[in-house]
Order: sequence, then C-alpha cells, then structure tokens
Amino acid sequence: MSKSESAYWVLVKPLLEKVDIYTTPENYLASIAALSQPLVNVYAAHFCLSEIHNGGFLQFFWNNTGVLEPEAVAGFTSVGMPKLAALVNETAALLGDTYPRDRDGRWDALVAASGRSDDDMTGIIKEIAKKDSGDKEADRAVDFYRVFVKATEPLGFDELDRQVWELAGTENGGFDQAADRYVRSTGSAEAE
Repeated sequence: MSKSESAYWVLVKPLLEKVDIYTTPENYLASIAALSQPLVNVYAAHFCLSEIHNGGFLQFFWNNTGVLEPEAVAGFTSVGMPKLAALVNETAALLGDTYPRDRDGRWDALVAASGRSDDDMTGIIKEIAKKDSGDKEADRAVDFYRVFVKATEPLGFDELDRQVWELAGTENGGFDQAADRYVRSTGSAEAE
C-alpha cells in the first residue's frame, strides 16, 4: 500500500465495482448483503462524505448515493464519529419519519420538507428557465438540480454542510484517520 492510500480506501475502492447504488434500493441492499458490516460501514460513510463535500446535503439526497444514508450513519458511529452520525441522521430526518431510499421518494420529500407548493415549484422552474433564455442552449430542459437548489433554500443546507466539513476534519482525528483505525481494529484491513 502506498503512503497516499489509506487503509480504508484500499478496501473501499474495489467496492466501486461491486456495490450497486445506481438502480434500486433493493439492488443496493442485495449488493451489500454478502459484505462484512465493517466494509459496508466504511463504504457508506466514505460516499456520504464524498457527496456532501462535493455538493452538500442536497447533492447527497438528490443523487443515487442517498440510498446509503442509514448505513452511512452506522458507519460514522462505528468509526467513532457520533457527532457526525447525529448530524447526518438529523438532517435526513428533515425528509420524514421514514427515510426514502429511492431517489424519486427523496426528491418528493425534499420538496415537502422545503414547504414549497406545486405553484412555488412552477414559479421556480419558470424563473430558472427565464434566466436560461439568454443561453444559446435555451431549448434544453430546465436544470432540475438548480430548481432543487432554489427550492430547498429554506432547509438551511449551507450551514449543515459547513458543520459536516468541520466535523469530518476534526472529530476523532478526522474521517480518514478514524476510518483507518476502525478497519484495522475490526480486522477488515485484509481484503474480502
């Protein structure tokens, strides 16, 4: 293992080809069923952080990766980051009492949590389409991610994203160190 690759990443990287986050929640759960719990924990926590670091909670909930939120919370808890686990869990609770693993369900839950009505959403779509009308690609469909960015402003994701960044870098020595210690302590450092 090179010095630049952490112990946990050596285990997570091969799972990119094995774990199915792109189709259905059922396929995702089936794809992790044969993996050890420590591997699932670290995989889910890593990808939750990757999405949040890249585009915030909205990106995590919007994208297919959001399917693994329950395992990510377990992962943060397992690696010794209970504050980060609680923050992710509390933020996911904005989407309802039962976390929607399916992407369409999360999209609906995001709109409901934002308090936006159908008329509000239509207005946001028109506003973005109008801004795009000066664009040479005005005939393209409205960028619905941008619609969701605007629609979910009332949820305060910016501040929650900032908190994730802080905790991921500080709690229990930071995620990379905590995850490395975890995989070594569970004996997961040997490839499955």
